[in-house]
Amino acid sequence: MALGTIGNRLRLLAAMLRKGTVRFYTGSLVDFYQGLNSQGVPYVVLRWADQVPTDPTNERAYVDDIDHLVADDAIQSILQQASRHPGTVKCDYYSVSGQQGSSYRDMPYYMPALAEKLLTRRWLDERGFYRPHPTDEFLSFAYHLCYHKGIRCGLPDGLALVDAVVATKKDYASELRRLASSARWGQLPNPLTLLALHGILKDHGWNMPADLMVRWPDQHPFLVALQKHEQTRTQSLIADAKGLTLFILREDCDSVELEGIARQCIEERFEILSEIRLTATQQERVINQTRGGDWVEKYCSKVVAPTVAFICRDAAVPGPLPIRMSPKKLRKRYPHVTNTDVLIKRNIRASINRASPTSFDRVAIHATDNATEAVEMMQAIFGDSLAEELSKLASR
Repeated sequence: MALGTIGNRLRLLAAMLRKGTVRFYTGSLVDFYQGLNSQGVPYVVLRWADQVPTDPTNERAYVDDIDHLVADDAIQSILQQASRHPGTVKCDYYSVSGQQGSSYRDMPYYMPALAEKLLTRRWLDERGFYRPHPTDEFLSFAYHLCYHKGIRCGLPDGLALVDAVVATKKDYASELRRLASSARWGQLPNPLTLLALHGILKDHGWNMPADLMVRWPDQHPFLVALQKHEQTRTQSLIADAKGLTLFILREDCDSVELEGIARQCIEERFEILSEIRLTATQQERVINQTRGGDWVEKYCSKVVAPTVAFICRDAAVPGPLPIRMSPKKLRKRYPHVTNTDVLIKRNIRASINRASPTSFDRVAIHATDNATEAVEMMQAIFGDSLAEELSKLASR
């Protein structure tokens, strides 16, 4: 095995151990990308594609890193190509579902359903590498600024967090406007703030869901403030949803028998108020607007759609803890759970996997941890009729 391959394998192993993303130092980028293309490796250059160096002089002068989104099964092919083309350009790789060695602190960099869209709609740049569709490139960059960078990108926050914008090495605002122009997006808000970007992303199904925001590893000031802003905006709905828990069956809970197991276990702890067979439109909204364990089965790297929603009323007093876990570990593992009865989802998964064994343990079911998540899930299911549906549930 060549030394370059050994070195890159060690880099990948180190990334796995630190639960981060791998970086391969690469050169001859034109040949490198041509190798990936000839193998049919699904990837895109996520950002600053116009600045990718394509000759040795520019490669040596290039000091930034190149972020890539790749398919879950692509990292070994990329490792081999990078080993054939060593150099000085820092190339980082994020996989769709956040596989080991290609995640952001053990989490997918983008919502997996959105990441799949970035790969599906990609196009070949004339310089020989793939980049996102212009609309996706604009929205994914806006997502990056809003939720990954926050005020560190130099845009005003729109929530009066700081009096002056942060100085940056790159002109993120100009790049955002350039991408908007390429996508024929039209006029951007004036003033252009992070809060305004959040609104754009929300309107187009590209926002970071609330249940992901609270779990995102980098709790930077804007993300924390945005969570408070959203909770204030929806506080009346959250109050109406207090005492409600939603259980969502996924399409890997794929038989009447398995649904029956889930339903019986839920009824042992909750009163089922409504059972909803999700339409295709509702499924798409739930996948795009809620984290739901990312709706990805990591063992087969595909989106596993939600199929059935049970809207439940909590018991007046929670029952015995459904799982064996110390209070300290419970708080660390489930910091957002307000009703420990919801942890019967683990027992349901175990029962389903015993009843219908597969080569891997299926997830089968998702549940909301608190009233805020219940509102977000019901918003995805009911859309504009959420308030009306909450009123109906209150009367039952």
